[in-house]
Amino acid sequence: MRDRICILSVHGTDHPLFLGSERLAAANPDFVVETAHSVDEAVDRLTAGTFDCVLSAYRLSGGDGITLLRRVRSLDPELPFVLHTHRGSEEVASEAITAGVTDYISADPGSDQTESVAARLVDVVSEQSESGQESQVRELVEVTDDVLWMVSADWDELLSVNSAYSAVWGQPETALRENPMAFLDAVHPDDRDRARAAVEQVTDGESVEIELRVDPTAEFQRQVLVQANPVLARDGSVTRIVGVTRDVTEQRDRQRRLEAETQMVDSIFDALPDVLYTFDTAGYLLRWNRQLEMETGYTADDIEEMHVTDFVPADQVEPIAESFQAIVEERRSVTVESAFETTGGERIPFEFTGAPLEAADGSLRGVTGIGRNIAEQRRQQRRFEAVFDNTYQFTGLMSPDGTLLEVNQAAVEFSGRDRDELVGEKIWEAYWFQNSETVRQTVREAVETASSGEFFRDQIPVQGSNREAVIDFSVRPVTDEDSTVELLIPEGRDITRLSEREQQLEVTNRFLRHNIRNKLTTIQGYATLVSEADADPLRSYGTAIDRAATELDDTAEMARDIHELIQRDPTPEPVDIVDQLDQAITVLRDRYPDADITAETPDSLTVMGLRSLDGALVELVATLFAGATGDNPSVRVALTGEDTPVLRLGATGCALSAAEQEVLAGKTEIDQIRHAQGLGVWYVYWQVWYSGGEISVAGDGGQVELSLPPAR
Repeated sequence: MRDRICILSVHGTDHPLFLGSERLAAANPDFVVETAHSVDEAVDRLTAGTFDCVLSAYRLSGGDGITLLRRVRSLDPELPFVLHTHRGSEEVASEAITAGVTDYISADPGSDQTESVAARLVDVVSEQSESGQESQVRELVEVTDDVLWMVSADWDELLSVNSAYSAVWGQPETALRENPMAFLDAVHPDDRDRARAAVEQVTDGESVEIELRVDPTAEFQRQVLVQANPVLARDGSVTRIVGVTRDVTEQRDRQRRLEAETQMVDSIFDALPDVLYTFDTAGYLLRWNRQLEMETGYTADDIEEMHVTDFVPADQVEPIAESFQAIVEERRSVTVESAFETTGGERIPFEFTGAPLEAADGSLRGVTGIGRNIAEQRRQQRRFEAVFDNTYQFTGLMSPDGTLLEVNQAAVEFSGRDRDELVGEKIWEAYWFQNSETVRQTVREAVETASSGEFFRDQIPVQGSNREAVIDFSVRPVTDEDSTVELLIPEGRDITRLSEREQQLEVTNRFLRHNIRNKLTTIQGYATLVSEADADPLRSYGTAIDRAATELDDTAEMARDIHELIQRDPTPEPVDIVDQLDQAITVLRDRYPDADITAETPDSLTVMGLRSLDGALVELVATLFAGATGDNPSVRVALTGEDTPVLRLGATGCALSAAEQEVLAGKTEIDQIRHAQGLGVWYVYWQVWYSGGEISVAGDGGQVELSLPPAR
């Protein structure tokens, strides 16, 4: 269907030579002709309607054709305007051209110009249409930042390129106009072979899309996307090639940054030991980390089709669905304990946390959260409860201010109170310690000591629901990696019966010590009298009896010292072993004035030990001297303090017996039948043992080493 051409014909009613509407319309069936007879009428028609061309006579009512032309140009600078005048003067023609006339036709009174005028009107309308389209295309081409180009099929001639070329390629247009293949010089050397292959491909009639690094002025940092298409003739041959080049540098940079960020986020998500998930509002997964697949055994394809309730056992579906709905409807976070059901049907206990996932505009996108495997936590809790609640000792947990956080079943049963009545109280206000103010003060002191990082231990009486007891009470601090006290652990071991037995033993010990000493004093008195008798046998008998009584008295004293040592169950503490050694040497030199005793020691050396170690050192040297073969035994003492403090004794002219060596090395048990006088050796062994040290003997019993733990 052909387009209609609307023409406004403007002429006076008495114009003898002008073409009338009927004649003009008859000359071309595509013409639609309207008539106006004055300048004003013509302007009104143009304002109210749409026309493709104006055909105007020179002489008009209200002005002339030039007047109308100027008014038309003020309305539409591009509308074709043909002036048809019987006055073919140069003056009119010049004035018309100056005013912007499209064409100028002089009337010929001697001929019919209808056909020629009609043909000319078609030409000017067509030319104007093509000119307008070309102008629009040029505007579109120049307004874009993309490079639009067209070359001949053989790449010998550049048919068209817009001004964006030089800015994108970093190469002047003139180089491309002189040689269309010159664009290769602006391509990165490593990309040129691919570019040449693309040229061959599009020349052969195939469309091409390729990314290249271009612009030597920017060190080829610019990245472009080139799309080229062949234009084919009817016979399939390539007539020309058209293309577009787009700068995608920023786009690719953003894409690389996004990929890097996505990769980093994914690596973080996948490295986490917990399950991460994001559901849409309908309950289907949008995103998850690999831990979900590892925990459940489902594949990624399986998970994409699964609903939030498909991951849990049937008996947990309802609470999980309700929790999910609460997050979606109430926009609040929810934490719930449930279980994952694996592909093999195994139930794994989990703690699930979910929170609303909102978009930037505040709309709800879904639910995001984390799932934590609490199977190990449950196992640890069961183990803790098994130990905590099944021990016969009274055990608890406290905050550093003494508030009870937890107590075990033994403590609860002893008090006869509910657990809730005890938990939350300050420990010194708890039921067990209400028997006296002194006890409460001791417990408060225990909390203060442990809160400062020190261990506290004492024996105190406590009250229970139906009896009183004596407990070995202790409070131990629990610290974090910065040595800050986080918790306190109070413990109480019922030692009522032990305390009673110790009291009984103490009474017996005092009785035996008093009576044995009295009897030995009596024996020694009579032995002295016998030893002073005139008869020689009696004197020797008296001396032997006196010596035996003295040894028996010393043994009884040693037994009492050992009993006191074991009874108090001493705890090692920091002591200066040099001071202990000096005190021991002073005693030994007074006791053995003829012995040679020397020592090489530092000025000071702190070890963990008992404050009665000096007595053990005296007893050790005395035991060595007891085996002396001469009257002037000697001993050399050396003290070193490397990683483990060591006290070395080297004796000359004396040595320990094999039995004594075994006792000191901890290789035998006490044997009352053999070497009853050797209780002193046991005293030395137990002193060092309670200190946390060890004893070794060498050199046939003449060299002894005491290894003691360094001070903490």
